Amino acid sequence: MQSPATRHMTALTLAAALAAPAGAISLDFGTAYRVGGSPWLSAGVSNVPLGRGTFSVSASNRAVEASATQGFSLPPAGAVSASASAAVTWKGGLRLTSGGTATLGPVALNLSGVFFTAGAAEVDPLAAWMLEPTDLRARGWNADLTARYRVSRTLIAVLGGEFGPQNNVSGGVEWRRDLTRVLPPAEGDDPEAEPATERAGTLALRLGARAGRGVLGVTGGVTYSTEMGLSLALDALAGPGTLGAVGSLSAADLLGEGSTTRLYLAYEPWRLASAPLRAGAEATLPAGPGTLRLDVRGGTGGLGARVGYSLPLGDDAGQ
Repeated sequence: MQSPATRHMTALTLAAALAAPAGAISLDFGTAYRVGGSPWLSAGVSNVPLGRGTFSVSASNRAVEASATQGFSLPPAGAVSASASAAVTWKGGLRLTSGGTATLGPVALNLSGVFFTAGAAEVDPLAAWMLEPTDLRARGWNADLTARYRVSRTLIAVLGGEFGPQNNVSGGVEWRRDLTRVLPPAEGDDPEAEPATERAGTLALRLGARAGRGVLGVTGGVTYSTEMGLSLALDALAGPGTLGAVGSLSAADLLGEGSTTRLYLAYEPWRLASAPLRAGAEATLPAGPGTLRLDVRGGTGGLGARVGYSLPLGDDAGQ
C-alpha cells in the first residue's frame, strides 16, 4: 500500500517538473479545505539539485516535510532510483517513508514502505481519497513489493505483495500490443508497395489473482492509451464475498496546451484500513510563469478540494 507521504512528496515533485524545465528550482504554494475541517496552507521549495537527484522541503499549518530522490544508472541495461521522505506534525507525530525502483535487463522491482505515529490526514487533509489506497490508521507501518519480468516483447509476468494492516499477495500476467494505423498514400507512391503505418496507441490486458486477509478473487484489467495523451484504465476484482473496481481517465491538453487532466473512481470495500470509496478530479495547467494545480477529492468520510501553484526560479523561468 503506497503511503500518503510518498504520494504527497511525489505530487510536489511532479508539480515542480510541470512548472519548469528540468533542473529549475520551484517555489510551491498550496491551500486545501476538507468539509467539516480547518483550512490547510502550505509553502515550500522543490527540485533543488542534490547529487544525482533532487531535494524538496515544505511547511504547512499541520506539518513540516522534507524529501529527497536519487537516481543511478547500471550499464548496460539497468537503473536504480530511490526516495526518502519525513514529515513531522506540529503535534509531534512522525511519518517516515522510503521507496525504490530497480531495473536490470528484463526484471523490474518496486519497493516502498512507511512507518508512522501520525495519521495521514494530520499531514494531508485529502490523503484518504487518493487513487491509490491510503493507510488511515493513527500509527503503524506498511510495505509494498512488486516484481515484473518481461517474458517477451508483449508479455509481462507480475508478482506483488502488500504487508501491514492487511497482508495479501497478487500475481498475474500483462499482455501489451502497439496499435497502428495505415497512413494515406503520398503522391507518387508505388500503388503496389506495402502501405506505411504509424503507431496510434497501446493496448494492455491484465489477468491474475489476489489472496490474503479479507480478500480472495480473480483480477482483470485493461488500459488503452493514445499518442495524443489520452489514457483509460479499468481494473476489477471478483471472488467469494469480494468485489472491487478501480478506473481512471487521463487526457493531455484538454484545458489548453500543456495542461493535464485526470478523473478517477475506486470502490474497494474489501480494504480494511483505507477508504473503500475514493473519487477525484485533478488538473494542471500553465498559468503565467508557473503551473496551477486544481484537485477535488472525496468518498467515504467526506469531501475536499486543493489549489496549488508552482513557480520556477532562475534564468530558466518563463522560457
